[in-house]
Amino acid sequence: MDLKTTYVHKETEPIYLGGTSASISSSDGQYLATPLNEDVVITDLNTNEIYYKIEGDDDEAITSLCITPDGKYLAICSQSQQLRIFDITSKQITKTFKLSSPVYISTVDSTSSLFAFGGSDGVVTVWDIEGGYVTHSLKGHGTTICSITLYGELNNLNSWRLASGDTMGTVKIWDLSKRKCIHTLKDHNAAVRGVAFDENYEYFITGGRDHVVIIYNTKNFKPLYTYPISEQIEASGFTRYANERQFFYTAGSSNVLRLWDIKTGDLVAQSPQPLETSEELLIIDVIKVCHQQLYLVISDQTLVELDLSTQEQRTISENVKELSVVKRIAGNQGIIADVRYVGPNSSLLAMATNSPALRIMDLQKPFELKLCEGHRDILNALDASPDGRWVATASKDGEAKLWAWNDEVENFELFSTFQGHAGAVTAICLNKLTSDPTFLITGSSDLTIKRWNIPRTSGSVVKTSVYTRRAHDKDINAIDISPNDEYFATASYDKLGKVWSSQSGETIGVLKGHKRGLWDINFYKYDKLIVTGSGDKTLKVWSLNDFTCQKTLEGHTNSIQRVKFFNAQSPQLVSCGADGLVKIWDFKAGEEIKTLDNHDNRIWAMALRDDQGDEFITADADGKVTKWTDNTAEEMRLRDLAAKHKVEQEQDLSNFVKNQDWSNAFLLALTLNHSMRLYHVIRSCIETNEDDESTIGSFELENTIGQLNNDQLVTLFKKIRDWNINFKFFEISQSLIHVILQHFAVETLIEIPGLMKIIDSIIPYNERHYNRLDDLIEQTYILDYTVEQMNRLLA
Repeated sequence: MDLKTTYVHKETEPIYLGGTSASISSSDGQYLATPLNEDVVITDLNTNEIYYKIEGDDDEAITSLCITPDGKYLAICSQSQQLRIFDITSKQITKTFKLSSPVYISTVDSTSSLFAFGGSDGVVTVWDIEGGYVTHSLKGHGTTICSITLYGELNNLNSWRLASGDTMGTVKIWDLSKRKCIHTLKDHNAAVRGVAFDENYEYFITGGRDHVVIIYNTKNFKPLYTYPISEQIEASGFTRYANERQFFYTAGSSNVLRLWDIKTGDLVAQSPQPLETSEELLIIDVIKVCHQQLYLVISDQTLVELDLSTQEQRTISENVKELSVVKRIAGNQGIIADVRYVGPNSSLLAMATNSPALRIMDLQKPFELKLCEGHRDILNALDASPDGRWVATASKDGEAKLWAWNDEVENFELFSTFQGHAGAVTAICLNKLTSDPTFLITGSSDLTIKRWNIPRTSGSVVKTSVYTRRAHDKDINAIDISPNDEYFATASYDKLGKVWSSQSGETIGVLKGHKRGLWDINFYKYDKLIVTGSGDKTLKVWSLNDFTCQKTLEGHTNSIQRVKFFNAQSPQLVSCGADGLVKIWDFKAGEEIKTLDNHDNRIWAMALRDDQGDEFITADADGKVTKWTDNTAEEMRLRDLAAKHKVEQEQDLSNFVKNQDWSNAFLLALTLNHSMRLYHVIRSCIETNEDDESTIGSFELENTIGQLNNDQLVTLFKKIRDWNINFKFFEISQSLIHVILQHFAVETLIEIPGLMKIIDSIIPYNERHYNRLDDLIEQTYILDYTVEQMNRLLA
């Protein structure tokens, strides 16, 4: 049978968790540093791979990160007030320092010379990067510092300035050469979250949560312009745009970056306006990279790269352009509820997460992300056509949507919307028989199922279904359509699975037998079988002929969330669940073949790339995505090679013994880990007795034992321990111990890891053997005495 039994895996784990902003090396944009709870992950954005992971500081959360523009050093601040300077090139912590308070905001100057840290006690600490010491400790703020920036020129010591803003709206300008505050600005009445100098030290900007931006003249720090902004500002600064002119930007609670004219305050350009949904997102930081590139750090741990140099930009309204999004980086995917292979070559992964947008991941660049916006509440489920060019999504907003692949933009675009359910759409499935789908089935928390015909024209809103049926008494968790489109099946939390006619919508079979709710249901493409996965920890395979249960498979220790049939030659199943395990089953034998373990949380989603099971994806509640690839053929090849090699070694061993080559025979038997073969080699050597004075019959073999390495000695002592238990074999074990003690010092043996534990288990049996021999000797004396007395009587 051509069973798939072995899989290798490759995972994509979250790289960004927590409310702290990320940091990017701004000169080249190569390295991205992100907090992962108490750890720090450095990602190489050029290769789309994790460069290094820095272990946490005593389980204390990361509060601030700052990477130098040249990408050489990273400053890490944690809740424990610990500052660590990490050398990115050598991958080592080079300095640690105890700060006076937790730091939630930090910055670095453009020349990679100084770090600056704003403490919650109002103290600004300046750190010399090259020297590795504190240069300034600036006191003056009476509350937490929430914004900070540096300006300086390498060859002009008098030019170095630092600006800091606090939660009460006060901004201070510090002269680092004079080590004092030269200006105090109190024009805001709420926290100042954005402070910045322009490139030429002509303007200084402050942006606050009071919805106001103020631009100052750096000669006397008097306000030049004050502009009201209709959002809570979390970041502000200056950037070049449109023929290298300088503008100021703001970003914050509206999740949009806007560029404004410095002198008029007119809106010039903005990032794409997100769809208004139940998800309340905001921009928590803006990172300037290279010359005209900005990264937006979104509160859902997503980073959006904007290119301000692109000339071809869409016009939103009169004189307002839309900035181009170069790429999105997903720090984490959140809870992944459903996945499917999509795209022309099935090289992309469509994900339904706890977000209203359909997420598309490139499996070759797993941190890059494309969004398809259309739903206004989180996605519950999705499905894809066999060719991967169509995706159907089901949402909590009560709508289902169909998305079509566009080769020009290399992404999915909204094709049609289906409205009519009175509750959240919880399950969805496209028909299988045609490459372009002709109908889909949806299930809802209103306990009904609906069949929808797919319109021919894009942009349609379908409000009338072909039919509606009351399907179950509880939520419908999954729907699957048979390979010939003749039937579809539903799985519900009411413990029932049902099989329906696709044409009429009538029930033709009920799958009854589970003790808890059903989470998934799936047709087998090559036989009249259907499988269900349940909260009762079992899989049940049913016949479509009479809807009876053919087999019940047990093995999971918690609820089964997903189950799929695969393999045309011999039906197999793959399942996953709340125990975080993936199991491969042989249907005909009715047994588990393999358990795959690479998740720490509940696995909600699973998708097979094809019906053969050569590759599949699992995704869990932590946002971890694992790709499993069939390795059965390679495993069998290696197993055959190992078996062949073993046979050859067995033959070599036989030849060594036949030729009385005891040293090679001993080493080979030890390598093969054959206990009795090794015993017979030593016994044969003793019986041959090449050297009368040798304990084991051969000085050459003794010298070979004296040259064993630590691992070989441990293996040999394990054999000695096993033989020493049995009085039939103990003599050889004692002879070997004698040889070992002659060639190895006791001090050497004591230092070998794990050896003393084995020796401790040998000693009690040695004492028994000694006592037994002692008793035998004593009994010989009694025999001698008896014989002597009998001789006297005869005399």
